[in-house]
Order: sequence, then C-alpha cells, then structure tokens
Amino acid sequence: MLSNNTSPSRVAYRNFNLCPHCERLGEDPLIIRMSESMPMISRSDGQDFHLFLADRPLPYPAERCEGPARQLSLCFWYSYGANKIATRSSLVLVPSDDVKYGEYYRSIEWVADLLTAKLLEERSLAVWYSLESNSLREVSY
Repeated sequence: MLSNNTSPSRVAYRNFNLCPHCERLGEDPLIIRMSESMPMISRSDGQDFHLFLADRPLPYPAERCEGPARQLSLCFWYSYGANKIATRSSLVLVPSDDVKYGEYYRSIEWVADLLTAKLLEERSLAVWYSLESNSLREVSY
C-alpha cells in the first residue's frame, strides 16, 4: 500500500467538486473530469492552485499483446496562478503491485498529496512521473 499516516502536504481544500481557486478567479468552479467512475480526488489552497484526478486509473502499457500491465497510469490536471488557460496535465505511473484492490482511493490520495507538495514547492509539475519508494521521480521521454 502506498499511503502513509502523515500527508506530505497540508491544503485548505480536499476532494471538492466546486473549485475554490477557480471561483476566486471568477471562473466556473464546477470540475468536469474525463471519467466520473471514481470519487473526486482534488486539492487546492483556495488561492493559487488546484489539482485533481482527471480520469480513472488505466493500465500501462495499454496494449493487450504486452500481457498484464505492471503499472497503472494516473492523469492529473492542475493549474497554478491566475492564468485562465494554463490548465496542464501530469501523468504518474504507479506499480500495479502497490495498488491493492479496494485500496485504489487511498493510494491515489497519497499520489495527489505528493504532487501537491511538489506543486507548492515548484509552482509547476513535470509531464511524467514514476512513483518509486513513496516518492516521485521525473521521467524523461
């Protein structure tokens, strides 16, 4: 299991459907995702940023000829600052052995907390990360 008792980041808003960051900017605060099959996983400080899970976890690689996927991909959308068109994506690959059936939600919450801590520190995220030993490593492609 990936989760830990202490979160790597503390934010004012967690798992909301109406974004306080967008509302502050005068934008429509309703969060629209690619898939609504998972509970909402979102983070915001209510002022500078928002981050949320855009889609359900997907096998990686997705090709059937590769056999069972050894990783899951998690797609997050985020925005930092007041630029209204600056929504960006960040993909995190998680070893599927680390995500047990029925524990997806807590594991993805942990990844969201790791991304939030990185976003607060750096004000942007890389396009692609791999989760290794409970930390994010940027992947070059």
